[in-house]
Amino acid sequence: MMVSDREFIDAAGKGLELKARPFKSLAEALGMSEQEVLEHMAALIEQGRVRRFAASVRHQPMGFSANAMVIARVEPEAIDRVGEQGSKLKAVSHCYHRSHPDGDPWCIYLMVHGQDETLVEQTVGLIQDLPGVREVSVCRSVAELKKTSLSGVSTEI
Repeated sequence: MMVSDREFIDAAGKGLELKARPFKSLAEALGMSEQEVLEHMAALIEQGRVRRFAASVRHQPMGFSANAMVIARVEPEAIDRVGEQGSKLKAVSHCYHRSHPDGDPWCIYLMVHGQDETLVEQTVGLIQDLPGVREVSVCRSVAELKKTSLSGVSTEI
């Protein structure tokens, strides 16, 4: 059975089960082998049709009730180092650099999750103490307004 890229992306975008062989169910649904699924995904990424394939963490069901987005103002020469060290912190699930055309130094964003506020505060302190961090701003989550998996958004495949 030949599967179009659109069918493949739509099926993969519905998510995978958390189990030892997460691609097995997708392969069965598409009438492919697990190896074919992995090769197809790699080809789509290599061709630029899919930017990335990654896990979406649903932190509340995992017992993480406290969380915050930490935005760090970082010395330009320390951006890579702060990003690397920040991403290694156990409570950090996301860490990325957003450059700004005007050179705004508020450029490192880290999502921190904890089972309680104490762990979040400790992690914020560790981030603040990273060499090259000038200042941090902490944005607390008060409600989850949207959490959906991205599905095929482009019609040009």
